[in-house]
Amino acid sequence: MEPMLRAALITALVALLVPVASAAAAPASVTLTACQPRDRAAEFEARMEKVAGSARMKLRFALEARRPGKAWRRVAAPELGGWRTAAAATTRFISTRRVTQLFGPSHYRTLVRFRWVDADGEIVAATHARSRACWQPDHRPNLKLLGLSVEDGSHYVVRIANTGRSATGAFDLQISGLAPLVIADGLEPGEERFVEADGPACEPTARVTAEADPLDLVDERNEGDNALTVRCA
Repeated sequence: MEPMLRAALITALVALLVPVASAAAAPASVTLTACQPRDRAAEFEARMEKVAGSARMKLRFALEARRPGKAWRRVAAPELGGWRTAAAATTRFISTRRVTQLFGPSHYRTLVRFRWVDADGEIVAATHARSRACWQPDHRPNLKLLGLSVEDGSHYVVRIANTGRSATGAFDLQISGLAPLVIADGLEPGEERFVEADGPACEPTARVTAEADPLDLVDERNEGDNALTVRCA
């Protein structure tokens, strides 16, 4: 191989390798600083330090989510904003971002892209990092029938609870053979209540069923525990 050609190839190879090495050595990280399922929120902190030849530092957050049994995917998070740029004299850039209104069940993490640029705006080094994940449970309400009794043959008493993590709002309750539906006040998380209704006599050998939200108007965590059937006597 001609000496000049060999030198040109070596120069080109070095030009390809140097940015990769700079990016690998670029001092940057991102941390999950708060995971708050009760508030449906998570907080992340990104850090980067100045590298040789850079005039400014830039970073950008993106939110990723993964539901049970699914792959990670990018999700919208307007609170994270776009590219954030440190002041020119800054040698260490720290940026903290908080995201709220997270829906479960799902894991959430952030991907942060870091860039170091020179005075002309050219990229000197670039890298990225991901945080640990924050688990957010299913925050929806859950109506659950805990008991059903018949008094004096025609008076029905239903014990019902909200075992979910948010309020139900008003909901309907249907008892076999009774019309119209009973409208019950909403339940807060962990709250339970007795709902009563009068109706036709329940024969001793028959069965009676009570069902909360029979029209499925309440978005619940579990729709399988809304009904309860008992013998009339």
